[in-house]
Amino acid sequence: DRPTDLLSIDAAARLLGIEPRRIKQLVRDRQLFTLRGPDGAPAVPAAIIVKGENGWEPLFSLPGTLTLLADGGFSPMEAVEWLYTEQEELGQTPMEALIAGRHHRVNAVAAMLAL
Repeated sequence: DRPTDLLSIDAAARLLGIEPRRIKQLVRDRQLFTLRGPDGAPAVPAAIIVKGENGWEPLFSLPGTLTLLADGGFSPMEAVEWLYTEQEELGQTPMEALIAGRHHRVNAVAAMLAL
């Protein structure tokens, strides 16, 4: 199940208060990821931009998980697929668990994949 609530690059940049070109850097730094939107253009899942103490920001637990998956040999696309596939060990998708604040458990499951 992939997210259907997607933000255009421009909309995500406005929310974060940055220039649209900086979104690519945040993707390279594994702070965000993009998917193909309905129009085929890159889009950011709305759920990975959250309201923080100082305004809108990337989901703080996402970079660690994306790094663990990359270190385990996952391509960026494989990592996104894993995030949106229900994991028996979690009882939900890793993305749902990350949003719920269960990042330690998600990262433990992701680290086991690297073994």
